[in-house]
Formats: sequence, structure tokens, C-alpha cells
Amino acid sequence: MIINAAGLWQKETSLPTIATFSRSLDNVLGNNGIQLGSITEVLGLSGTGKTQLCLQLCASVQVPKSLGGLEAEALYIDTNTNFNLNRFKEILLASLEKCHNILKITKSVNIEDALRKLHYVRTSGLEKFCSLMYTLPKFIEERPNVRIIAIDSIIDPFKEGITLQRRTGLLFRLMADLQRIAVSRQIAIVLMNQMSTRIGLSTGAVVGALGDGWAHRCNIRLLLSAPRNVDAERVAALLKSNSSPETVGRFRICQDGIRDIL
Repeated sequence: MIINAAGLWQKETSLPTIATFSRSLDNVLGNNGIQLGSITEVLGLSGTGKTQLCLQLCASVQVPKSLGGLEAEALYIDTNTNFNLNRFKEILLASLEKCHNILKITKSVNIEDALRKLHYVRTSGLEKFCSLMYTLPKFIEERPNVRIIAIDSIIDPFKEGITLQRRTGLLFRLMADLQRIAVSRQIAIVLMNQMSTRIGLSTGAVVGALGDGWAHRCNIRLLLSAPRNVDAERVAALLKSNSSPETVGRFRICQDGIRDIL
């Protein structure tokens, strides 16, 4: 079906987003958060806040519709045992209580009901990960209220026991499947990725793992870094986006989750 640019613009700008709870970070992403129907890659060294952002997004998807949220569910795919339930409960409770305070709701948050809206699966190794990806469309069909799929991290299943040629083929097939799910089901897919060293003629450069070909498959690439001597502060740099210019913003990681710098 051929449509004009006005119709395309209306369609793209009408897609809901998942807020990060940091206005600065939302502005960097350019869509007031993570947009549904897109694939976002979050890069960074260990300790830069990738998993913390992942947990925050899985909590943010439950924001009430009266505040512009989705009141939806999340799927967290854990490939490297980074998930911590107590930390997620902490972020989830703080996020929902903040929403209740804005709405002036005196009723306390039912944390048990809220936890049921996060679906968690741990996959170790390439075989189990690929098996999960094969059954993912059926899972989404049975749970139509899932609006975010977070994979933490995408590199771990492909680290060992696989040739470069086979890895490339599997990754591109995986991305094609994820793009179909993102667009057809209006789901935000967020992939955590690690950094690796690319050896050049004279020096090495720290780049995102999985190579340049992979980089072109994501709609958005976000690089996180941690300034020295500032424990809670983080820097987010937008490396690629099909809707926003490259920009940089700052946010902090606190007990409540992702927030703006005071």
C-alpha cells in the first residue's frame, strides 16, 4: 500500500512511547522515551547503567493511561544473570508510587499484582536462546498486552561455540524476526549490548560488539558512559536514530531508578 508523507508522519508521530523517568534521557531519544514499533540498542561498558535502564523501562510500561502511559506488561529475557528481582521491585514500587502521587491516589500500590505484569525468562547458551526466539511469536500472541521486550544482553548467547559466518546468519535472521514483531505487534524491543575492542593498524578502538553490520539493523543506538568520580551520574549519547539528530544528555541512577540530575 502506497501512502503519502503526511499519512506516514501522522502514523509515526501517533505511536506511544515508554518513558525513562528522566526528561533529559527522553529528550536524547527524541520521542519522549522508547517508541513502540522500534528496536533500540543500548551500548556501554560494565557499570554504565544498561541493566538499570532495562529494569526502569520494564517498570515504566506500567504507567497508567491517565498519565500518558500504557498500563501494559513487559518481557525480560535474561541471558547473563543480570536480573535482580529485589532491585526491580524497588524501581517498580517507586515508579508506581510516583504516578499515584501525581494522580493524588491514596491507595497503596499492590506490588504483587504489579509483579505479575513482568514476564521473566532466563536463557543460557545459544541453543536455548534460539529456541526461545522460535516460540516468541506465540508467547506474544497469547499475551497481547506485552509492550516491551528487553534482552539483556544480546551478545552473550553468541560468545562461544559458533563461527563468525553462522553467528552473522543467525543474528540477521533474528533481527528480521524481531522487526516483524516490533512493527506488527507495536512492541518496543530493547537490546543491551556490550563493548569490544577492534584492533586497527596501530591502535585498538572500543566499539559495540557484533560488528558494523549489526549496527545498521537497529532503529536507535544509545551509548551509556559513567563519568569518573561521579558514582550516580551517567551520560547518554545518541549514536544513531531514524527520527532524531545525534545528541548527548545526562541522567542519574538512584534508589528509585532512572531520574534526572537534581
